[in-house]
Amino acid sequence: MRKMLHLFLSAVLGLSVPGVAALAQQVDTTGIYGERKDSLSAAVFTVRTEIISASGLMKMACCNLSESFENSASVTAVRQMLKDYPQSRVQDIYKSFCQDNLGPGHLIPDPEYARNYLREELAAMREDLDSGRYEAPARMYAPVGDQGNYVRVDLAVVLDGLVSEEDLLDAFVRSANEGRKVPAEQWVDKWNGLSGILRRDFSAIPDAQRDIQRIDSLVREGHLILHHSIAFEQAYHPHYRIIAKDIFETELKPRIDR
Repeated sequence: MRKMLHLFLSAVLGLSVPGVAALAQQVDTTGIYGERKDSLSAAVFTVRTEIISASGLMKMACCNLSESFENSASVTAVRQMLKDYPQSRVQDIYKSFCQDNLGPGHLIPDPEYARNYLREELAAMREDLDSGRYEAPARMYAPVGDQGNYVRVDLAVVLDGLVSEEDLLDAFVRSANEGRKVPAEQWVDKWNGLSGILRRDFSAIPDAQRDIQRIDSLVREGHLILHHSIAFEQAYHPHYRIIAKDIFETELKPRIDR
């Protein structure tokens, strides 16, 4: 098995056999097995949460080893989203990863407009809570995509008095205007890789192939920002704002978790 790993790393990374041997000696936190399925959960391991088999690693390594582990992170993120939100469709997965790369999706030159929109949404939430059409979520926040550059913060944090309306608005505006974003072309490349993963590993999502083709068409036309699917809207009634990770962790998370 070690010989097979040496040959694989040599082919992928272009290292000499001694160099590969030295590198392989350091790879001691990932279990690689020749006779297992491509990947499986490893609840008994505390160092990693996923074991990648030799066959899975080779299949995922389209160009190099780093891309293989990037693909693994994407698979893990999609699985987690489907576990947390079983009614998710491809469109919702696209939206999560898009938010991770592009943030809220647009600059906010007029904070007053954003303030008025937030107040209208909060008022509608209060009416829905009073009428029983909406229930506060079990999770007040969740990272998006596979890198967690941004966090979805549910507006329930305002209704529950954990974060003020003004503080959430300020964090949102700064995230939109100053948060980390990748160039649009880089996001398109990321989506092309993600769509391949969805076709290969998540074809059981309802209407997956149809939705991938539709989103591919929209992306080619330059329409990168999409809404949630109707199924997601009806199941979860999402009301949140996208906040940059550093702003969230330093300013909002301590208040929500207290």
